[in-house]
Amino acid sequence: MENLTFENQKLNSFPLSWSAKSSEFGRELGEDSYIYKKGQHPNIYKKVSRKKSTSERLIIKYKTKDKIVRLLNDVGEKEKAQSMGLCGQKFDVLTCGQHIVAETPNHRCNVRYCSLCSGRRANRYRKKYLPYALAFVQLSPVRLTPCLMTLTQKKIKGEKLKDSRERILKSFRKFIRHNFFVDYFDGGIFTVENTVSDDGNHCHIHCVVFRKRFIDHKLLKSHWSKVSEGAENLNIKLIDNLESGLAECIKYVSKPLDVDKFERKHLLELLEIKGKRMIGTIGGFRDFCKAHELPKQEGMKEKEKERLEEGNPCWKCNDNDGLLFHVSMTASQKIRFHQQMEQVRGSPPITLSC
Repeated sequence: MENLTFENQKLNSFPLSWSAKSSEFGRELGEDSYIYKKGQHPNIYKKVSRKKSTSERLIIKYKTKDKIVRLLNDVGEKEKAQSMGLCGQKFDVLTCGQHIVAETPNHRCNVRYCSLCSGRRANRYRKKYLPYALAFVQLSPVRLTPCLMTLTQKKIKGEKLKDSRERILKSFRKFIRHNFFVDYFDGGIFTVENTVSDDGNHCHIHCVVFRKRFIDHKLLKSHWSKVSEGAENLNIKLIDNLESGLAECIKYVSKPLDVDKFERKHLLELLEIKGKRMIGTIGGFRDFCKAHELPKQEGMKEKEKERLEEGNPCWKCNDNDGLLFHVSMTASQKIRFHQQMEQVRGSPPITLSC
């Protein structure tokens, strides 16, 4: 972040402090502020955004959960609302007093759209499929290149979520069964992203595919357009790190709801797709997952258990002097704990995005 100057006409609107010598932004930086990088793209501004802290993310999750609980009661799903209401209210926490290294909630509702359970579900899928993906690339007789592919379809105004989901899955099945896909790709893993809105629902498919040989992007888009009623929105890019690429794909299983725009009719549409699959494997990778046996890693599990024993040093502390102990916390106490620690450690880092 060198040679950064503010545009003159925007300067007065910046709620921030700036030090030219230290090249650091002050903590008063607003999320809607923009900066201008002199000499590069003079007409393009980059948005300065601050990563949300742990306490801020927790507040959003509980706000989302509470609104969904109210809506579940409103539509008559009393049992599910009661279960979600109890989810994450109390925790058994393993801490050194400065870090929380492990936590066990008193109750898990495991409802698909619960903002607290969705993250654990995504982490479970990642741990399940990552060893298979790494072994698949390593043991393949041909060189495989992991790619992240996003497929979208034409939006139909007023379309229900269930219909939008079935429509894109039907196109996707045609797409992966076509000879050209089999010739260029050796399967992969996909997730379905469900989006709800007032003017019609729009579902997407995100997948990690294992490319066997190079294929032209325009050719790939033309094949997708043929099976998806003229849709041409297809994006594919290489994955530098398979673990991060797989996490990027799987995160859509637990993508948080937009609580401000989420209403009763949106919940009813989510209830219509209850039990529908959100993630799956395709092609050669699917067959590999069924046939391949992963080596047992009992030793690693034992080491992880030893690290979580009470009385051991906290591995998050720099000096390793903090000893771990168990304590019970409520949701509000957990949020206050993180807020206090964030005041001590400072604000999250600032990032630039176009």
